[in-house]
Amino acid sequence: MSDIPPGILTKILARLPVMSLLRFRSVSKRVRALIDSSYFVNLHLEQSMRTNKVLAQFSGVGFSTSFRSLNLDPQPTAVELETPFNRSRFHLVLGTCNGLICLCSGPFDRLILLWNPSTRKCKQIPNPVDYPPTYSVLHAVDQLCYDHVNNDYKVVRLTQTCATGVWLDSKFYVYSLKLNAWLSMEQKFPYNDLLAYYKNQGVCVSGAIHWLLNQEPDPGQDYLMVSFDLASQTFQSVPLPECYDRYGDIDLGILEGCLCVVGNRESYNVDVWVMREYGVKESWSKLVALTMSSDMTNRLPSARPIMYLKNHKEVVLEINRQKFLIYDLERKESRNISFRNVSRMSTFVYHESLV
Repeated sequence: MSDIPPGILTKILARLPVMSLLRFRSVSKRVRALIDSSYFVNLHLEQSMRTNKVLAQFSGVGFSTSFRSLNLDPQPTAVELETPFNRSRFHLVLGTCNGLICLCSGPFDRLILLWNPSTRKCKQIPNPVDYPPTYSVLHAVDQLCYDHVNNDYKVVRLTQTCATGVWLDSKFYVYSLKLNAWLSMEQKFPYNDLLAYYKNQGVCVSGAIHWLLNQEPDPGQDYLMVSFDLASQTFQSVPLPECYDRYGDIDLGILEGCLCVVGNRESYNVDVWVMREYGVKESWSKLVALTMSSDMTNRLPSARPIMYLKNHKEVVLEINRQKFLIYDLERKESRNISFRNVSRMSTFVYHESLV
């Protein structure tokens, strides 16, 4: 490889899968230094982002779980992945970002684990605070996001505590992977009175984490989308689609870097809205309007956009955490895909990376 010009060598290596690159590190000090450089890591990720992979956490009988790499088209296949951690303990997937998977141990000790399936490395993150036994920690919201301004991966944690029956102000922490430390934010969460009604763990779009808060304890009431920008460390509200209040329930999603809102209505109706231009209310457009057949679900439908197929002519939706629906955007037709012996699944798009 010493005869290959550096520029050509870099372009060749950037197109290789991670496991091949890990083997190539032993070829020479020159190659190892190149592969380990932040420039190459970012270049390889840029190439990898052009190909979407689907990873799913499958839950079977009892507490058995497995992580599998899925192929949905043309024939559904699933390949189980090796996990260098206790799957029964770290069983809750919080999110994924640039090849890193963020997992959580559960609602009580709330330990966080970062896992890269490509490199097979993982890192456990300690809790930012050890609360006294008299404290109850509730409504913990955790999410992983990439701070592109500071080239850092960060985990955001938002908690609210109760001490001897008295609710305290919420606490906001940010973990920096670059610094390997939790940072306590000085500013308070501006929507503290709504935190008890948070809707989900949040999604990361455009360097900001987004939560959906319900302004009333009952579903179907007034919703508010809140974002936290990692670089500027500021909160702001993000506009929802104009007609979001017509739905019995809404949820957030992400589709190829675009913020999504999924509206669920009675009579098995599901709409998927996409914000084409981030932060611009007028850019919300309805991507999917779907009426599910009664044999697909026996409750208010739950759909989550996963990815596009066939040059954006089809979109994959996860239905009720049990099966997939592939929707043809031109023909307005759909087909179902399911896997055997799966009682529940959590699906996410994954890109190979050296991060």
